[in-house]
Amino acid sequence: MPAPAAEPIVRPAPLLAAFAVVTSVTLALEVLATRLLSVLTWYSLAFLVIGMALFGLTAGAVQVYLRPERYAPACLGRALAADALALSIAIPIGYAGLLLVPLRVEPVATTAVLFLAFAAILALPFVAAGAVVAAVLTRAKLPIGRLYAVDLVGAAIGAPAIPLVLSVVDAGTAFLLLAVLAALASAGFAVAAGERPAVRRALSVAVLLGIVCAGNARNLRGLVPLWVKGHAEDRSHLAFETWNSHSRIQVSDEIVAPPMMWGAGTKCSLPQVKQRWITIDGDAGTPLYAADPNVGALGFLACDVTSIGHHLRSAGAAAIIGVGGSRDVQTARLFGHAPVVGIELNQALLDVLRSPLGAPARIADDPEVKLVHADGRGWLARTPMRFRLIQASLIDTWAATGAGAHALGENGLYTVEAWRTFLSRLDEGGVLSVSRWFQGGQRDETARLVSLATAALLERGAAHPRDHVALVASGPVATLLVSNLPFTPADLETLVEASTRAGFGVLLAPGLPDLVPVADLLDAPNRAALDAAALSPTIDLRPPTDERPFFFHLLRMRASLSGDVPADAGGNIEGNRRASGALVLSFLASLVLVVAAIFVPLTERARPRGRVGAPLVGAIAYFAGIGVAFMLAEIALLQRLSLVLGHPSLSLVVVLASLVAAAGAGSWLSDRMPLDRGGVPYAVPLVIAAVLLATSRVLPWAATWLEGAPMATRIAYSAAQTATVGLALGLAFPTGMRVFGAELNDELPWLFGVNGVGGVLASSAGIVIAIQYGLGALLATSAMLYAVLPLALHAGLRAARARREASGGDAA
Repeated sequence: MPAPAAEPIVRPAPLLAAFAVVTSVTLALEVLATRLLSVLTWYSLAFLVIGMALFGLTAGAVQVYLRPERYAPACLGRALAADALALSIAIPIGYAGLLLVPLRVEPVATTAVLFLAFAAILALPFVAAGAVVAAVLTRAKLPIGRLYAVDLVGAAIGAPAIPLVLSVVDAGTAFLLLAVLAALASAGFAVAAGERPAVRRALSVAVLLGIVCAGNARNLRGLVPLWVKGHAEDRSHLAFETWNSHSRIQVSDEIVAPPMMWGAGTKCSLPQVKQRWITIDGDAGTPLYAADPNVGALGFLACDVTSIGHHLRSAGAAAIIGVGGSRDVQTARLFGHAPVVGIELNQALLDVLRSPLGAPARIADDPEVKLVHADGRGWLARTPMRFRLIQASLIDTWAATGAGAHALGENGLYTVEAWRTFLSRLDEGGVLSVSRWFQGGQRDETARLVSLATAALLERGAAHPRDHVALVASGPVATLLVSNLPFTPADLETLVEASTRAGFGVLLAPGLPDLVPVADLLDAPNRAALDAAALSPTIDLRPPTDERPFFFHLLRMRASLSGDVPADAGGNIEGNRRASGALVLSFLASLVLVVAAIFVPLTERARPRGRVGAPLVGAIAYFAGIGVAFMLAEIALLQRLSLVLGHPSLSLVVVLASLVAAAGAGSWLSDRMPLDRGGVPYAVPLVIAAVLLATSRVLPWAATWLEGAPMATRIAYSAAQTATVGLALGLAFPTGMRVFGAELNDELPWLFGVNGVGGVLASSAGIVIAIQYGLGALLATSAMLYAVLPLALHAGLRAARARREASGGDAA
């Protein structure tokens, strides 16, 4: 009688606990890498992180498939401990690598190599994590539903942990902390397998990493980025730095110099001013002016074109969207506005203003100023206050401008639905003042502002939107003024007088000649005519909506891909071109890595030609399909709910945490589903498709329904909506494992890899679909893919039925 197979996992509890820690570290690493990339690169490459995480997990799964002897029952625990230890070492190595690579978008040849290296470094720790996940899911002798539930619930804990960690330490220390946790997980796997030397080794690494982690947390110049936005970072004049889930904030030493003006009038005289510079994510900046002895000392602010709205509507209540270093709040107080409500999404900026560094601005202690931590759209929707002036000056960064299609907090401020809210919060005759970058006479983002204003006014029933709009420019900045009532002759006289005195140019105003080519937009009689006038073969100036909230993306995708970009394009158009290049490079890097690390190794171990039949083909189609469909649904939820929640970082945490936790619950439920009965397996993907279609009908209204709700309510809704989808999505993977597992047991890691490949490639394709057709199209495409999956399942179910019949009906 043969001896029973060795069972290395003698204690399931430590195995499951260590597995939960690894999956928690994995998702926390994904969120943290997204935050780091917003500092290192010009683009908000959230979906590159997601794609590379999936690639790494898939590559790790392939290693499990290619080395079955390493993950055999007799040595599984030892292998898991080694892989978790490799994860703990790869995290700091990968972090250091990301700091060293100066990622750029041009020149193309050099950038392609750098992008490939950057993507590979980004994926490095996820390879080790993927080996752990695949080995546990496919080699541990425990119910798949329970294992998959632990996998996803552990991941759900990791996502919301990062904002809490970044409220205490910097990103480098957070990476090291995750490495410590991975080493402890390695010890847990070793305990489960009774491998005492591996326990001691893992604990030694954890202690060493903990010492480095503690040292880095106490050092302002420890493991910090060397290259930011493609340039070496100078930290010699740094007085303060802090990280949170929204951004990295740096405050410089105080200097005395002429103030930085966004759009100074040609007749302005600038004094010497005490000031600091606040840098956000390595590039965006805002000044922090000392107002001693009072705000009146900052009279030069009246000579910036961003202040032109105050010349028209001085005194009364004012709301400032985006406090930054308090420059616009100081301007409002300079013109006598009271009260002034400063609405700032980033708590770290408000903390700076309330600290000794910000005290000279004399804003935090001004009784007429109320600083609010909230997103501007949501706060204005729920306040009963009305304002003489609502101001939003240059609320974006170049990272936002270039990223266009990626997750951006500013997108929610530049949609027709948002401007409908803003105009409704004005007093009768109040003014909305929005300043944007200006490229002379080109059709650029300023023209899109005009298009947006026209759409919002038409929706309000304005007979002649032109009578409600004025545009004033100076240098690289233009300020659009929009009133809920037509401007009066007195308003126009004041506007011209103030502009002449400061040296601004009035480009557009009722009764004055147009100096910018926007007449076809401003005079459109209805929305259809406006959309037709706003769309050209290369540029899309149609008013953004919550369905297509990509205000900063003006260049049409066909022009981006064909290279048909105006030779003199600059500013936003150039940023869009580079963003499209980054998207293409992201896809190509993903494709190269997928081919090299997944397809080539799998091809070398392909099944014999004679055994490639319907079950294997069906399994490949099924797992690739759910990989693509899951990613498209995830992107749609991330983008749409960022409008509800007010910021993509919050959306990333809430959506990922609730999605994977609910998917874990769905996985657990799948163990109790009778997949051997009738049409139950066929019903699973059809139910998922129905849930996605229903969600696509509900989500478009969510931002409007909830924009005035408290943040707790919006988070609760977003989590509930995502959990509903996640619960359904969680049924698909274990259903496929159970349907195809008996016939293709040796190929389960291979199929896990195919699932990941689908997600990797869909992370880039989803962006193109969203730009071209809107966020609803992502959910519709995902639903369509799930709806056809019963065809793929049929091959596996038919093979299982044949097997039962051959065994006399006893095999399930």
